Amino acid sequence: MQKQEWQEYVQKVAKCDYPIPLNLINDYDDWKCRSNVGRMLMILKDVEGAMAVLATVKDVQPDMDDAPEFGLSEAEHKVLCLRDIAQIVWQLTGTGDAPLFYLDEAYKLCREYKHVFRSADRGAIWARRLEIMRGCGEEQKALAEARAMLESEKVNEGVNPYRFHALKFIAESMAAAEDYHKAALLLAEAYQSFPMNEAARAALAEAEAAADAKDRYAMYHHCTTIQYQPWEKDNVPTLEEVRRLQERNFARREAAKAAGEELDEKGSFESLIK
Repeated sequence: MQKQEWQEYVQKVAKCDYPIPLNLINDYDDWKCRSNVGRMLMILKDVEGAMAVLATVKDVQPDMDDAPEFGLSEAEHKVLCLRDIAQIVWQLTGTGDAPLFYLDEAYKLCREYKHVFRSADRGAIWARRLEIMRGCGEEQKALAEARAMLESEKVNEGVNPYRFHALKFIAESMAAAEDYHKAALLLAEAYQSFPMNEAARAALAEAEAAADAKDRYAMYHHCTTIQYQPWEKDNVPTLEEVRRLQERNFARREAAKAAGEELDEKGSFESLIK
């Protein structure tokens, strides 16, 4: 990519309604900067620009041992980039082979990475494959994969994004066939694998109380659009962790000032990106 083209993308991202600090997006040689720029261009609906930037990271091999105290790991950066590339290709072509290839790669990374993801929903990354298969007329094959996932995950009780999204996908297919009673029952079961808090319990209790099956399903399904709790434990810093980060950054700034050096704040800003 030419330097001028890259800087045009950087400036677009830096000056948008949700600007990212320049030191998180300016360095072309840092592929995570390209990840930030490409994914923000996707949010800004600059599909051509997003693809141009994200194409430069599709072959990057992330450090699977990278597990920062705050912010995104290299693995999560790569997963989110692959997800967005798949979406762009799907939008442009309407065919499934290439998008499924990228989503398969993302899913493998989700399974391989053993540390916390801050924002990516591993189950949704996997389930996006099923949605594209359904869009390609291969719904029965996608349903078979969903049922196979339920079988493989049946021993993993508690919060489980793969089980949740498998049940959600099957429920959506039943609702499309107007079997709202079974669809609602499946979503109710899916929430046994969902990270819950009081707000979620209240919303689900309201859905359960709906007398009409179609309304009950719609209320349950609406709850799937709300992330009441993070999927993974420890992916939101406590106030004490934020305080320690602030103290550490202050000490670094003071040390740099005393030494007459200019502190690179990149790590400080990046640690706050969730």
